[in-house]
Amino acid sequence: MESLLVNDTVKAVFARIMELEQVQRGLSFIEADQDRAIAEQNEMVVIEAPTFAEQARAEDYCQRLQDLGLQDVHIDRHGNVLGKLPGKGQGPTVLLEAHLDTVFPFGTNVTPVEKDGKIYAPGICDDTRGLAANLSVIRAFLETGIETEGDIIFAGTVAEEGMGGMAGMKALLADHPEIKATISIDGAGCDTIVYEGTGIRNYEVTYTGPGGHAYGAFGTPSPLHAAARAIAKLSDMRPPTSPKTTFTVSLIEGGHQIHAIAQQATFKINMRSDDPKELDKLEAQAIALFEAGAREENARWGKDAICVQYERILDVPAGTQPVDSVIVQAAWQATEAVGVTPRLVPGGCTNTNMPISMGIPAVTLGRGGKEGGVHSLGEWFDPEGTYRCPQKSFLLLLALSGVYGVTRPLIE
Repeated sequence: MESLLVNDTVKAVFARIMELEQVQRGLSFIEADQDRAIAEQNEMVVIEAPTFAEQARAEDYCQRLQDLGLQDVHIDRHGNVLGKLPGKGQGPTVLLEAHLDTVFPFGTNVTPVEKDGKIYAPGICDDTRGLAANLSVIRAFLETGIETEGDIIFAGTVAEEGMGGMAGMKALLADHPEIKATISIDGAGCDTIVYEGTGIRNYEVTYTGPGGHAYGAFGTPSPLHAAARAIAKLSDMRPPTSPKTTFTVSLIEGGHQIHAIAQQATFKINMRSDDPKELDKLEAQAIALFEAGAREENARWGKDAICVQYERILDVPAGTQPVDSVIVQAAWQATEAVGVTPRLVPGGCTNTNMPISMGIPAVTLGRGGKEGGVHSLGEWFDPEGTYRCPQKSFLLLLALSGVYGVTRPLIE
């Protein structure tokens, strides 16, 4: 979509907001604050935070929120870090968050190295940059003294990556039903607006059999062969291109010795779709093929020796909201207000999946700057112009929660 039609109400709210001296001062502050935010980004990236082991980074982020003077700063029972900027009226509670965890295991060299205007370090972008950007937003509120109608919660969430499956965000929302809209900072660039959630289903599939000597027990059905038969069939699946639906067998292991028929083989498959119904169809087709692999290997040798078991090990819900919903229009307007041409991204696997699937208006906005090599040891970040990300968040929070005594909240 090249453009989005923004309604008169949203336009009027942003026009009024942009007239305010405090808002202009806040935008200028955020631009001037970029060097400080980058310094914090460099400080936080060296605090290792693999998924399910984010405690050290959570404690650091908690201290940063406390030092800024937010209210009710704490680490919740799930490991999420939260702090509140209370509103003055009866407006809605809005959440701004970025995730604490990275994909890198303990022991990874995460020391930032600056070269040719870029910062190189595993995790420097995803999502350390989001955490740093949101600290700049907090400072802008405190520097200007601007007050909102509704409360704003700032958070660093756990378990977003990999097998975490956005569990931290899901738990936070379950514990805080007062949250009426969410903004997540994640992904490359400053122009992106993710307004839908791509669903994920991961399965672990295990084949077992008696095994035996490769020569002496020849004719015994092989779990490895059964897995290979299933994988070959899975590779021929043809999901629709629209809505985008994908799959891949991502991991396989089995056997114990080159001169033996395996006793066990296991593979893992990742399936995704922007449409929950298509994901259901793909899952059902895949399960039938898991079973076909065992059945055909047994039939090949005329023996009932191979058993198959499969388990869904990750389930991230897909979800959608109207492209012309108020929060999407407001995100579009906020992006244009900071001099960036917005770009809508219909699918994506981010913390936005959870609120959208729960019926809560939500968007994920890009981190700003330029980046590359994300999820690799060569991950890099170019901070030029990255201040536009927190500027955009600042404006969107004001629009959604309402400026006290000036504008009504766009979210009810």
